[in-house]
Amino acid sequence: MPIHTLEPAYHPKQKMSMLVDWLVTAKCNYDCNYCPVGFRGHDNSIPHPEVEHSLVMLDQMYQYADVIMSHKKEASKEVIMQILGGEVIYHPGVIEIMKQSSEKYLPYKDRWRLKRRLTTNGTATEKKWKEIVQHIEGITMSYHTQGPEKLKKFFRANVLYLKEIKLEYDVIALMYPFGKCWKDCLDFLRWAKENDINARPKILDGPLGVYEKWQLKDLEEFLDPSELIHWDKSKKDDSRGGQVDRQGRACCGGRRMCVNRQLKDHQFIVPRDEEGFKGWHCSANQFFLHGNNITGNYFTTKDCRVKLDGTTGPIANRQTMPQYIESLKARQTLPTLLCGQSKCLCGTCAPKSKDPALLGKILDIYNNRSSSSHV
Repeated sequence: MPIHTLEPAYHPKQKMSMLVDWLVTAKCNYDCNYCPVGFRGHDNSIPHPEVEHSLVMLDQMYQYADVIMSHKKEASKEVIMQILGGEVIYHPGVIEIMKQSSEKYLPYKDRWRLKRRLTTNGTATEKKWKEIVQHIEGITMSYHTQGPEKLKKFFRANVLYLKEIKLEYDVIALMYPFGKCWKDCLDFLRWAKENDINARPKILDGPLGVYEKWQLKDLEEFLDPSELIHWDKSKKDDSRGGQVDRQGRACCGGRRMCVNRQLKDHQFIVPRDEEGFKGWHCSANQFFLHGNNITGNYFTTKDCRVKLDGTTGPIANRQTMPQYIESLKARQTLPTLLCGQSKCLCGTCAPKSKDPALLGKILDIYNNRSSSSHV
């Protein structure tokens, strides 16, 4: 079915907040096959960014969020800061950075809500873990099979501590479909279920995201079978391949989606053609910001490079971000993007449409009516 509009499903537990995505460091203490070295993964050849530069970027991200929040309705005045790497807890200045994320938020606390969410492999020592979680409202932990048993023991102990202190968390197990790693993933998911841990499988994108029928059968223990049909390579058009990201895209956070304003019909996987959403009007800039602490550059999302003028590249850097923020303050309405990319990954869940007027109506759900730019 051809689609012309895409928006997140409206559910109290899946509210569409603003996501500020902060890549703190490229270094990681793991070296998994499915995590590339370089731009889209980790890179242990690059030094950790200085704490001083990190705090400048932290200030700027809060200032940018404050401008976006000034246009939002009260129910949508929430910022989720996703703090990720590489591996954040591997940064030697992580404790100071996390403490400052609390201090620097104080001027904004009466204007909008902040939830900091750490994305981590959860392999910190007990002492370090307990310090970090004092400055976090939620944690996403990713379980990796390609590591030593010592780190896996840290992981299990740390997630049990989160459950003990009742800190919001979720756990994903990266389902590497080869050798002993597959069994390790399943064993971990069963351990999580036995210990009442909130964990779910994460299907891999790209060339590694190809699963045999018996593996999909294994996953029925943890996922609804209706979700798994999208990953059954026997049901895919061979001309398009069996990779997950060639067939469709699921929201990174598992958010349900609605197409063509069919609000009662929720989907996990959104079909797309070879051109993706190129030429569509998109509101990703109203719901996302990605800051790269290594380069000092800012983008719409970690995958979306579209700028307000329709070109692609960084929207600003650490030196020019103050001017960019001032230019947004001067606008009476929040602008939208005209998509110039043929591939949409992070940002898929942002409302988008081929019709700018229809997109504007959707954005009125989130923004003050005078703040939604319909063109």
